[in-house]
Amino acid sequence: MSITAAAAGLVALFSAGAGAQSPASPPALVFGILETEQPPLVEMRNGEVAGGLIKAMGDEIARRTGLRPLYRLVPRNRLEADLADGRVDLACGYSPDWLPKVAITRFSTPILVSHSVLVVRRADAEHLRTLGDLAGRPIGAILGFRYPREVEDAFIDGTWQREDAPSAESNFLKLRNRRVDAILTTDLEADYRQTVDKTWAQALTVLPQTVGDHEERCANAPRSPLPMETLDAAIEAMRADGTLTRLRLAATGRAGS
Repeated sequence: MSITAAAAGLVALFSAGAGAQSPASPPALVFGILETEQPPLVEMRNGEVAGGLIKAMGDEIARRTGLRPLYRLVPRNRLEADLADGRVDLACGYSPDWLPKVAITRFSTPILVSHSVLVVRRADAEHLRTLGDLAGRPIGAILGFRYPREVEDAFIDGTWQREDAPSAESNFLKLRNRRVDAILTTDLEADYRQTVDKTWAQALTVLPQTVGDHEERCANAPRSPLPMETLDAAIEAMRADGTLTRLRLAATGRAGS
């Protein structure tokens, strides 16, 4: 046998062995994550998605459906287009109202229920007790965010003065610095901050009246490798066995409200 033939045989042998020891990776399931997301929904490390409630839910969906989760950061104004053209397969934690260009049939069963709440400074809580007490006052909101209809109506008719900020963190700083009288956030965010930041709990308080509920779902792209019925079955199983409650508790410090 020639040296060339022997070498070719060794290459073939090692190639076959490597193939036997390295089974093909499962198909990827690409989750779209908004660049502006913050804890408790998303935790970033070195510019990459490293944790948070959305990632925890995504990891669990992928595990139960035999797919490999990948997370791609997306600008807010690109998420719907990236779902449509297949750059993103799944985006979890959104209401159909927030992504109106996505067909309603592409949304999963609810994966999370959250409530919009108003937060005020504890020092002002004596005279800012109700929604009516906030009439005519500046209210911190997130730029480009769609709030429940009753909240949007209050901004449109001038009941509340909308003051936009780029992120939830910016809004909390504005409230602490007395640049607004209240901020709109979710019970998820409020629960998280009360758990991890004791100075927050001492300085701020949440009004007892909620101002809208959100049934948050997963938007599943038309070319997603995950069929809608499989996605819905995985979410329902996560709800039935307590996984969704456990993940929310781990991320925010409360199982729900």
